[in-house]
Amino acid sequence: MNLLPSKKNFHVTRGHLKRRAIPLAALVVTTAMTFPVIAVGMDDYAITDGNTTEFISMYQGDAEAALQRSSFNEEDYSIVSIVENENGYDVTVKQNYHVTVTADGKTETVYTGDASVSSIIRKAGIELDEDDLVEPSKDTQITEPTNITVTRVTTAQKTQTQEIAYTTETRDASDLEAGKTRVAQKGVNGVEEITLEYTYHDGEQVACVQVGSQVVKEPVTEIVENGTKQPSVTTSSGSSISYSKVITVEATAYSGGGTTASGMSAQVGRIAVDPSVIPLGTKLYITSADGSSWVYGTAVAADTGGAINGNRIEMYFNTVAEFNRFGRLSAKVYILN
Repeated sequence: MNLLPSKKNFHVTRGHLKRRAIPLAALVVTTAMTFPVIAVGMDDYAITDGNTTEFISMYQGDAEAALQRSSFNEEDYSIVSIVENENGYDVTVKQNYHVTVTADGKTETVYTGDASVSSIIRKAGIELDEDDLVEPSKDTQITEPTNITVTRVTTAQKTQTQEIAYTTETRDASDLEAGKTRVAQKGVNGVEEITLEYTYHDGEQVACVQVGSQVVKEPVTEIVENGTKQPSVTTSSGSSISYSKVITVEATAYSGGGTTASGMSAQVGRIAVDPSVIPLGTKLYITSADGSSWVYGTAVAADTGGAINGNRIEMYFNTVAEFNRFGRLSAKVYILN
């Protein structure tokens, strides 16, 4: 004998069925008379969508089973909440709605009740990779028609080389004349291997970052030496005299004695100069332009003259014969330290 009443016996509207305690005597059946069997311990379910309420009584059932027996189609409605009351349960349902899920260039439609984004994506048959982006986020609870977008995130690494610029180091060189420079070691650029990671959203590049590097060739530092040695000239006696500067001038001669503009007496080794080029009192060493045809020797800028302008000097000689023999020649004047 089937003790569960048929579906139509469980559908009651506009009221609650209360639990009933059936006296044990009511269950006695005589051989002469047949009575209907009444189930003991039935639960009442008040199912509502907020507008319509239906009452379902069930023996050993649950809210899902009650929904199946109601006029709320279980394919169109989903349970939102279940609250126990003194008579049974208040069950709130909500009509299902459409949610679209776009991924991989396709759009799937899911007919669903309230659910998380991740569960709706599973219903759509779409698998997610760990790095994929989902909007709204996977743990968002959907409660109304919504568009869900899945963005596929992929990465790729590429390696390329680039130059490492060499640096330049300067240092003094005592064997090199002051004012001169030389390259003691030529600089060479190095080579670095870098690894770049590219990020793509649905196949479109959105980022590129460096994730690694390795020097495969160290750069070579360029070394430039600056001379500190003072230049020198070798005198006719074989000694060496240091100088700071050498200029080429036009030289003439004079004699006759007298007193120079600096107050010194005129004599060999005291020459006339343009003070704007060679200041008075400057110590000098004078030779021919080629350095060997003739040597006047050491001198001092002691005198001036109206015709001595620019790069011109006039050297004193003791005799008129020497004066006349010299004439006008090109000379080198070394400015001594």
